[in-house]
Amino acid sequence: MVVFKKEGVYWIDYYVEGHRKRERIGPDKRLAENVLRKVEIAEGRFLERQRPITTTFDELADAYYAYVVNQQRKRSWARDRTSIRVLTAYFGGKRLTDMTPALIEQYRAWRRGGVSRRGRAPMPATLNRELACLKRMFSVAIKGLLVLKNGVPASNPVARVSLERETNERDRVFSPGEFQALMDVAPAHLKPILLTAYHTGMRKGEILGFTWDRVDLKAGMIRLRPEDTKTREGRTIPLTKELSETLRNATIYLDGSGQRVPYVFTYAGRKIGSVRRAFETACRAAGISNAVFHDLRHTFVTYMRRAGVDYFRIMAVTRHKTMSVFKRYNTVDHRDLQQAIGQLHTYRDTSTPSAGPHIPQTIENK
Repeated sequence: MVVFKKEGVYWIDYYVEGHRKRERIGPDKRLAENVLRKVEIAEGRFLERQRPITTTFDELADAYYAYVVNQQRKRSWARDRTSIRVLTAYFGGKRLTDMTPALIEQYRAWRRGGVSRRGRAPMPATLNRELACLKRMFSVAIKGLLVLKNGVPASNPVARVSLERETNERDRVFSPGEFQALMDVAPAHLKPILLTAYHTGMRKGEILGFTWDRVDLKAGMIRLRPEDTKTREGRTIPLTKELSETLRNATIYLDGSGQRVPYVFTYAGRKIGSVRRAFETACRAAGISNAVFHDLRHTFVTYMRRAGVDYFRIMAVTRHKTMSVFKRYNTVDHRDLQQAIGQLHTYRDTSTPSAGPHIPQTIENK
């Protein structure tokens, strides 16, 4: 921050978020000093006289990685890791001071023109997760929680960028025949995982992290603790007869020290990190299209409702926190509508008086 004179006129010189600013004030030095002081107060901080901010996005990504992984501050790091990989492809090498809302909008346009691994443009929810990750990275850095020697901007550019309108809700439900076809072609390590999702509505992450100490075969229950779930709320899930038999007959592996491997579902005794490829391969072999693993959770909720289980007990099992979210998992199709009409006909038939409807007499039939 400095006031200087050039050709009889006073100027002020300062930095804001790493960008150098120079403003012509006039012939009055005191006025120039007052203007600079007001600018400083308006910024709410002392303006920088030091070197400009030169931190790059790559440095921010590395520091954020260390923060999240070392301190285990986020359960969704796997999702963030994917987002950062895509963000780096566009913002890599750029200074943080160059990442303006306009540049972030350009990134969004670039992503919309791309193709995902499924051969289509990224869905709105995908773009929102990437922008949320970027916003979080800036927020953590601004709070001073990351080690960035070359400075950090004072404001978060993502805060001024609106999110996408998400319209990608799914209503895919596996029919019993489809699920059986999937089980027929699934590899051995995938079968019990599919069966657990189909019979409990558990999320994929909950299933892959499922440990033996959460299983109570005597009581016929799975008891998840808060740290096991996405919502950080524990819940109890009743076991069906078929799933109980599967768990009772499951192979228990031992580690190198002779201790039981804690995870219920493993691949030759090793924890399974992902089933996406195995699931997609099995779906293709079974002739099933437009399906993702999470559709098994939709299927469980829909079948529970069709079986006559009330919403509150279903939500207690699945641990949906709000009715609005729960309704997204409860699919009503043409069979449900036909059943509703059948129930209406039954109600009308049983509520009609046995003597038949009253017909008023007219002059002719008196």
